[in-house]
Amino acid sequence: MRWLGGIPINRRTNNNYVKQLVEVFNRQEKLVIAISPEGTRGKASYWKTGFYYIALGARIPIALGFIDYGEKVLGIGPTISPSGDIHADFSRIKAFYSGKRGRYPQLQGDIQLKPASE
Repeated sequence: MRWLGGIPINRRTNNNYVKQLVEVFNRQEKLVIAISPEGTRGKASYWKTGFYYIALGARIPIALGFIDYGEKVLGIGPTISPSGDIHADFSRIKAFYSGKRGRYPQLQGDIQLKPASE
C-alpha cells in the first residue's frame, strides 16, 4: 500500500498518531485516509476510537465504508461529522453497520466503546 501513499502504523507502541494525523490533515489541502475496522486481525471486544478523534480534531467527516460479504455488496454509506458526543455518534455508526456481515463473521464483534472503567 505504500505505493498508494499508505503510511504503516505500529499500534503496539504509543506514538500519539491521532495528534500527528490531525496535524497532517490541518497542513494538507487534500488528504484521504482509510482505517480498517476491528476484526481485521482478530476479534476485538471494542472498537478503537482513534479514527473518531482524528476526524473530530481535523474537523472532517467520517465516511462509513463497508464490504458486506453476506449480501456480496460493497460501498460507502453516509458521512458523519463528529459532534464531540462520541456515544451519540457511535449509535449512528452502529445503526448503519447493523446487519452487515464481514468475511469472517466469527471475528466480528459488537460496535461498542470501551467502558471508561477499563
